[in-house]
This record gives sequence, C-alpha cells and structure tokens, in this order.
Amino acid sequence: MSPVSHGSLLIICFKDPPTRFPETVPQTGAEKGVYRCRDAEFWTCGFFPGSLYCLLERVRKYPAASLPSLSDRSEDSQGKFTEDTRAVYNHDILISHLTDLCRKWSEPLHAMSFRKDTHDIGFIIQPALQRDWELFGNKRSLDSILNAAESLAARFDARVGAIRSWDRFSNANHNINSMDDDFLVIIDSLCSKQFSSLYFDRWLTNSILDLDLLFYAGNYLHSERLLSIASTHATTLLSTHLRPESGLNGDKRYSTCHVVNFSPSNKGKVKQKLTAQGYSDNSTWARGQAWAIMGYAQTYSWTKKQEFLDAAKGLADYFIQRMESSPVIVEQQGRGRYVPLWDFDAPITHTGANGDQGPLRDVSAGMIAANGMLILYGHIAGMGELDAAKRYLNYALNITKDTVDFAYNRDEMRLRICQQDGVTKMESCEATSGHRFDAILEKSTSNFNGNHADRAWDHGLVYADYYFLELGNRLLDMGLR
Repeated sequence: MSPVSHGSLLIICFKDPPTRFPETVPQTGAEKGVYRCRDAEFWTCGFFPGSLYCLLERVRKYPAASLPSLSDRSEDSQGKFTEDTRAVYNHDILISHLTDLCRKWSEPLHAMSFRKDTHDIGFIIQPALQRDWELFGNKRSLDSILNAAESLAARFDARVGAIRSWDRFSNANHNINSMDDDFLVIIDSLCSKQFSSLYFDRWLTNSILDLDLLFYAGNYLHSERLLSIASTHATTLLSTHLRPESGLNGDKRYSTCHVVNFSPSNKGKVKQKLTAQGYSDNSTWARGQAWAIMGYAQTYSWTKKQEFLDAAKGLADYFIQRMESSPVIVEQQGRGRYVPLWDFDAPITHTGANGDQGPLRDVSAGMIAANGMLILYGHIAGMGELDAAKRYLNYALNITKDTVDFAYNRDEMRLRICQQDGVTKMESCEATSGHRFDAILEKSTSNFNGNHADRAWDHGLVYADYYFLELGNRLLDMGLR
C-alpha cells in the first residue's frame, strides 16, 4: 500500500458523483467530520473538482513529491517487478483513476458556463476545467471557459465601470434588491481561482481570478473588449474598495471594504459601503483582504500596470501588519500567529462549540493570502529586488507552516491497489487515526457576521483545501519543496 497524504479528500470520491458538491466539514456535533454538500449551482461547486485536478496535476508533474517511494522503472534478473517497478505501476493506476474521477466530477460544470445570474462563474469553471484544458488539451473545457467569460462580461455596466457581483442582498440590517437603482460589487470579485498556467506561459507566468477568467479568455481570443472589462473593473475597485492605512515606515498600505453599492442611474456613484461576512462595515474581514491581495497580484500579471502591483503590495503589507500586531493570545504553544483571525477588528475571544474559548480563525484567508504573496514574490524577484521579494516568500511560508502545525487534520488514510475478477481497482482503507474528517484543513470561518442568519465557523472548508493544494503545486513549480 502507498500512503496518500490527502486521502481524506478521496473518501467521498469513490462514490458516484452526486448532484451536490462538498462544501464544509463540521468539527463538532452529530455530523462531525463529514462533508456537508450544496446543490451543484452553488458558487463553491468548482472547488472540489478543482482539488481533484490539483492532486492529478501534482501526481503527473511531481510523482516523487507525491509518492516519495517512486523511482525509475526496473526489473530484477528474472524479469519480475521490483518494489520500484511496482511503485511506478501503482502510480500509473493512480493517475488513471484520478483522471476518471476528475472528469466525472467536472462534468456538471460545463452546462454552467452559460450562466449569467452569477459573477462567481470563474470560481465554478476555472479550477477544474482550465486544468483539464492545459493538462490534456480538452477542447470542450476550453469552450466552456470561453463561454463563461462571455457570461461574466454580460454583467458589466459601463456606467459603474464594474461587473455586478450580486443581484440582491438582504440580512437583518439590509434589503438591497433593485436591479435599476442598486449595483452590488464585492471585493471577492477580483479573484476566482488559483492556478499555475501551463498553456499560457508564452504570455504570462501564472493565471488566476474572476477577472482572470476575462484576461485568460481575452488573451486567447485576442479580445480587447474582454481585456478592457477586466482592467476597468480592477481600476474601479482601487478607489472604491481599498482604504488607505498608515504604514510602519510611511509606506502605502490598504485595508478593504467588503461590499460597495453603486447607483447605476446616478453616474455610478457610490451609495453605500458595508459588509456581508465581516465583523462590521468598517472592519477588515481577513478573507476579503486575502482575495484582494491575490486579485491585484494577478491583475498585474496580465496588465503589468504599476498601480495594480502597488495595490497588491500595500494589501499584503497590511495583512502582514495585522497578523504581527495581533495580541499574544493568538499563539498557542508557539503556533497560530500566522493563522489569521477571521476579521482583524473583531473581538479576539470567542466561545467555541465545545465551550472552549480562544481566537476565531479563518484558515481559508491564510491560504488565499499565501498564494497571493507567492505571486508577489515572483513578480518582485523578477525585477531584481530580491530582499523585498524574499519578505513575501517568507510570510507565505510562515502562513503555510503555521497552518500545517495548527489546522492540518492528520486522519491520513491509505489507498490500496488490488485485482478483483481480473480488473485492477483502487480502494481506500480506514483513516489511520480512526476518526474520519473529510477536509484536509480545520479552523475555517465561512461567515460569522452577526446579522447573517446561517453563520458557520470552526469547520473544514472546500476552498481552504483547494488553495492549500494549489499552494503546494505552486511551491513545487518554483522548485521550493
């Protein structure tokens, strides 16, 4: 048997693909350790197939890092399998089974590429289908990406200079529902997914994002319209969603506002700034800050405009500043400082589901921010500013190490290759800990806003796992193991 470090992901994979997709994993209660699923139309549906494709990409490109026992094919003097040959044989079977799983789980995504009722189409389409196109040259997946880009572009309004995020928003304090007088844009709109590009390396080093969907398709189609929409949206958010903050050395730093409501009928003027998932309208919601770091770092990848690089640096510097200035209570036995609080301005002490008290974290914010910092590292190192670049690399690694030490669930399981009725099969064994937990990482907080009716915190989260896997692939691409 060969160990697979993220086998918990695969527990659910060996079942037939449902019409519902994994999202959260409770850490307490009757459903502890088991994925809660959402309907396929929900915005997070692309991350589980994307996670499978991350694993497939890693096993194909970096087999030694994925299964350390692998080495070159060889036979003994009698022509029989040696352990090395058997490992390679098992590796080939693993690739075959993973490819099959990826295709099955991504199949429902193609039909969603025509949806114009959501700005999250990049999150839905790109994590899986972009990899399918770039790893296998599957033209159907490329067509779905291009269709999705056109669907997203249809939500752009030139009067506002932005893409509409939500059609409506309501909670205990707000009821915003006019398509004529309201135009909601969220900071998340800068990002869609994290992916290291293969096919488009002739143009750029990496590709990501909600805007990345437009940049990606725009470059492929040579469409100035799509490229202009993406760049205009990013430019608008520089002035509406970023808040200048004082830097430690007088440098420019930025916090972020989560939601801005514009008035399309009044020259696109800002009507209101608020939060939907953060602590308060004026607080810094950690995941929103992380989306902005990654979003502007990648927008710079495509445009090479200095203002986007400056924004990404200022956002990352403020994220780092808030982690470093958090009170000592965030550390437990020397761990946890770089596992960010869910909101940097929320009360620190929180009573958990088990009655324990401590800081409420959001691991997903850390994983997204770490990916953004790695992108920044690549850009700045490419300019020859190695000391400045190394700072972002070090913090990305600090976040990663702290996350593994603090939030990695260690219920590793094993996969077994076996023959049954002449058919080679792969099956999962029990988790080594004896305690099933379907996610890789714990301690995410999807929404702890006090006005939200369905709050969720201290759980595994499918996109925290996705960005964790993508981060590992990105580090391998950079030669950092």
